[in-house]
This record gives sequence, structure tokens and C-alpha cells, in this order.
Amino acid sequence: MNWKEPRGVWPVWALTAVSLACLLPFLGKAFHIDDPLFIWTAQHIQAHPGDFYGFNVDWGFEEAPMSLAMLNPPLACYYTAAVGTVFGWSEYALHAGFLLPALALVLGTYALARRFCSHPFAAASATITTPVFLLASTSLMCDTMMVALWVWAVFFWVEGIEPENPRRLMLAALLIAACGLTKYFGLSLVPLLAVFTWWQKRRFGRWILYLASPILVLAAYQWLTARLYGRGLLWNATGYVAAQHITAGWISRIIETLSFSGGCVFLVLPALPLLWGRKGMILCTAGTVAAGGIMVAMKKVGGFPVLASGHFNWLFLVQMALFVVGGAVILALAVADFKRNRTPDSILLLLWVAGVLFFLCAVNWTVAGRNILPLAPAAALLLVRRLEFQETDHWRHWWWPLGISLAVALTVAWADWRLAGSAREAPITLKSRLAPSFDQIAFEGHWGFQYYMEQMGAKPLARKPLDLAPYRAVIVPLNHACLFELPPDRVESVGALQLTPTDWISVQSFRAGAGYYSDEWGPAPFVFGPAAPDTYKVYQVK
Repeated sequence: MNWKEPRGVWPVWALTAVSLACLLPFLGKAFHIDDPLFIWTAQHIQAHPGDFYGFNVDWGFEEAPMSLAMLNPPLACYYTAAVGTVFGWSEYALHAGFLLPALALVLGTYALARRFCSHPFAAASATITTPVFLLASTSLMCDTMMVALWVWAVFFWVEGIEPENPRRLMLAALLIAACGLTKYFGLSLVPLLAVFTWWQKRRFGRWILYLASPILVLAAYQWLTARLYGRGLLWNATGYVAAQHITAGWISRIIETLSFSGGCVFLVLPALPLLWGRKGMILCTAGTVAAGGIMVAMKKVGGFPVLASGHFNWLFLVQMALFVVGGAVILALAVADFKRNRTPDSILLLLWVAGVLFFLCAVNWTVAGRNILPLAPAAALLLVRRLEFQETDHWRHWWWPLGISLAVALTVAWADWRLAGSAREAPITLKSRLAPSFDQIAFEGHWGFQYYMEQMGAKPLARKPLDLAPYRAVIVPLNHACLFELPPDRVESVGALQLTPTDWISVQSFRAGAGYYSDEWGPAPFVFGPAAPDTYKVYQVK
């Protein structure tokens, strides 16, 4: 079957239908990872719209102001507040509301691709099939909304800069400001578009004033939050990043960055035979062997040992090496596209890709899959531009990599859905078991588990001061963040609950080396293979 690029309005309807078909099955997904932070902030905004972070939350080891716990600006929370006010606060209602940013991202990629290549429908379809798109779009965190604003800002800037169209440039500037108020990384659009425009015009002009306006908006936000909370929250976020030390060595950090990029934008791997033919496959095979050899010599990547009990975990190593090659291919596509064209479009895509990779590798305190999302539209554009450059017609084979990538993406999204459901199921099961014997239940850990535990009437256990009231039950989820050791002379173990979200794929697991939400769990975004159960240990205070 040949690939046929649809015309007219059909691409928009087809992309909308495909996106909804992929996302609608996950509307009932439990609130997961940092979703509760956005929900609680949105509920507070509903009552106090001018004081978005003016309340306390226990999201670490003790109760603290939300202005310190939340490291993102509040625009996504205002959107969540609007959705919750109109449709309610259930999982189905909020996830349905977040279909709109996901559709905006896909259609924005299509609009931008119409300027950058001859097969824009192919580029937008490629974005949908990436695992990172499905995982980010089935959460309530700010990443999908930020990237949707990002691609539309780039589109209107590219449309408005030559010849200069003040309305489109102003709209692009507003979208950049909104992007930065959704997630601080969005402000990196300012230098990115500045270099793109200078490369095109080779001179400075009035366009620089449009790019300066988002900086002024963020400066106003900094001033406002300093007045409200005693410290500007933009500096608060950058200060947190500076305070976190990257514990992994630089070789491990580079490997993790490439691994997360190649895994989260999985499409590049099945598309390899179309990109460079037999020569490219030989080079990629050699790269896979080399990456595996480096990890074997290192014996561990970050904090995860690839050598355990005297044996190498070959299944993990092969997947990691393939993901690393995939990440390297994305960067190679950007470099090759620039060397071939040397146009403003090619410099924009190169800096887009390099900027995301640099941020993950050298700036951010952790490598996380959701931070790869800005890479997905650029990678899709580069893939399509490379295929258009080929002398032979590979488009008749384009369905195969799309289908393989979509199958992997849906499988990973299903595994994440099951993982989130485990954190919703555990509180219900533990409450029914413990309620007859304990009047009070406390817990460690956070994320979606905290949300549902608090709905059951349990309280988070602060480390300072440590309140171990006699005969209280304390639940410790071993696969969660923000855990601390309980004094053994004060507590005794009275059992454990084990839930196995999936048997053969892991998204967030210390034992499997999968750390989609943070590389502190593992250097791969997901891992196919035997999966460990989620364990919830139960202690009784003596």
C-alpha cells in the first residue's frame, strides 16, 4: 500500500480521529505521579483565583508551602480549574478536558509541518505514534499543554517573520509567554526563534521587540510571585535545579539522555531501514554493539547495575543499547538535515533537538520521559524530511514503522495506566484490611498514591516532627519517592500488600531499571521483560 497524503480538511479530521482513538481508552486512568499537585492547586484556584499557591501541602518529608513544592508556573492549573469547575473533578472529567491540549499539539505539528515538508500528515501521524505523546497526554501535568503552545508559537512566528506580519508575530509572542507560564522550559523558545530569525534575515530589527515581550511577562510573574510568596518562583525553580547535584557520571548521563530519547520517540528505530538503507543498518548495528559494550565495561549505568550476581542482564542491555542508538539517530538526523540544507528551517530543527538534549543531559536534575515530549514533533519533522530527500520511494513502506511504533506506544501507555491503577487500588485494599484493627492510618510516599490515601482518610507521615502515635498503622510503598526509614525500636512489620500492574513490561521500577518519570529508578524509559510487583509494607507503631 502506498502512502497517500490527504488534502483539504481531511487531514485535520483524520488526525483528530486517530488521536481520540488512541487517548479515549485511557480516560479513566487514575491520577498519577504529580497529577495531585495540579489538581489541588486548581481546586485552590477555584476558591482563590488570585492566590494560586497560597496553601500548604506535604509533598516531601514535611508540610511546606505549595509555592515551594510546585516547581512549575500555574497556567496549566488554571486550565485544570476551568475544566473541574465545568465538568467536575473525576478522572474521566479531567482527562477528557486534557484531550484538547493533546489535539492542539497534533494539529499544531501538522500546521508547522506544512511549512517544513511536503508530507505534513505523515509528520503529525508520526508524533501520535511516539510513546511519550501517549503517556504525557494521559496525565494532568503541564507537558502536553506546554508543547502544544510551543508548536503553535513556532508556527505563527515562522508564518509572520517573512514578510513581517505584526499580528502573527504578536500572537506568537503571546503563545511564547503562555508557554513559559505553563512550564519554564517554554521560555527557551526566545533564543531558539532569535537564532532562527537572525539566520534568515542576517540583521536585527523590530522582530526582537516581539521576542522581548515574553521575557517581560515572565519578569512580571517573577515580581508578582515575590510579592505573594516572599520569593520569585522563577528563581525558586532555577535555585532548586542548581541545588540538585547530578550523581551519575557524564558518560552515564549521556547514555541515559540518549536512551530516554530513543525509547520515548521509538519511531526512529523501526524507521531505520528507510532512513539510510543497508549502510545505515550496518552503522546502527555497530552502534548498538558499541553502546552495549560500553555499558558492559561500566557494569552499571547511573545507579542501576547491569551486572548482578555475576551475570549481565542481557535483555536489559539489548533494549538499552537500541534506545541509545535511537537517541543518537535523532541527533544525527538534525545534523545531517542542517549540513544538507543550511536553511533557517534546518537550523531551527537542529537547535530544537540539541536544546532539549542539552537540557536533559546537563541542566535538569533528572532525566524524565515527559521532558522528552518537546523532542517528538521535531523528530517527526526530521524523519519526514529525510524520507523526502531519499532518491527512491520509501513511502509505500511508511505504514510499517508507524504501526510498530504505535503498538509499542499503546503497550507502554497501557502499562502506565496499570501502574497508576495500582496506586488507586492499594489504598482501597489496605483500608479494608486495616480499618477493623487501627483507628489511624498514616503513610509515606506521594504521587497518586497520596491522593487516594487521603481520600480514604489517611494522613501523610512527616519526617520532622515524626509523629508515631501508639497503635497507628504506617504504610510504606517501596516503589515510590520521598521514603525514609522508620526507627526499628518504634515500629514492627505486620504484613505487606503486593500488586503486579503488569507481568512483562515495566515503566517505573527499581528492579527492572525502568524510570520513565525519573532516571533515579532506572536508565531506561521502559523495559520489556519480567516485572516486579509493587510492594506496600505495613507497620504497626508499638
